[in-house]
Amino acid sequence: MDEWEKELSDGLDTEDELSEGQQRNLAIEQEEALAIELERDEQRSREKHEPPAKRKLKRELEQEALSRLESAARTVSDWNDVIAWWDRLDANRERRERYHEVSRSGDDLPIDYGAKEDGVCFPDRMNSVLERQRQKGDFIDTIFNCPYDIHELVTEEYMSKALSLLSEDHKEILYFSAIRTYSTKLIGSLRGQTDRNIRKVKNTLLKKIRKKVLPELKRRKDLGLPMTKDEREFLAEMEAGS
Repeated sequence: MDEWEKELSDGLDTEDELSEGQQRNLAIEQEEALAIELERDEQRSREKHEPPAKRKLKRELEQEALSRLESAARTVSDWNDVIAWWDRLDANRERRERYHEVSRSGDDLPIDYGAKEDGVCFPDRMNSVLERQRQKGDFIDTIFNCPYDIHELVTEEYMSKALSLLSEDHKEILYFSAIRTYSTKLIGSLRGQTDRNIRKVKNTLLKKIRKKVLPELKRRKDLGLPMTKDEREFLAEMEAGS
């Protein structure tokens, strides 16, 4: 064992170095790990004597039964049965995902042991959405994280097209307002404009976006196409105000 490894192990041998909160977190983590392991053992014992071909056939039969149940559903009670089935499938999926969650392999210390209060070891910026995506190897949003590519940050084609048609000045104001959540006063100081002028331009560009996306949402409603809750509420608000 290297000298630095020996020093590290010697320094971590006693629980006296753990605060009361860290000891409590450690106990909770150990209980959760034990519960997951027991649940996993029970699942293995249930599947131990069942051939893989039989398990595959059972899954296929369940998928077919669920498809028929969805097609035949007409009443509220029928749809409650469908929802209950999907809830059970989601619970099984979450259970399987817990088996593969990253763990610390029985480490004796909480992951935040020795973290500095000033954020030297675990800075707050490491918890941002973009940083978590980069840590997982997802760099798409980081690549397009600039005002002039803001249309690449949305998934709906009609919204992306509406944003791409904005001028560069409008894209910049929308980016700092919607993505960076800067105040109009701060945006004005960055662009050398007044707070009032930024608010006026912001209202103008929002009207342009609404004018572009409203026909598409109406078309989707008329055709009975699926819409998100935000889209439905936005369309209802626009129709009520017109």
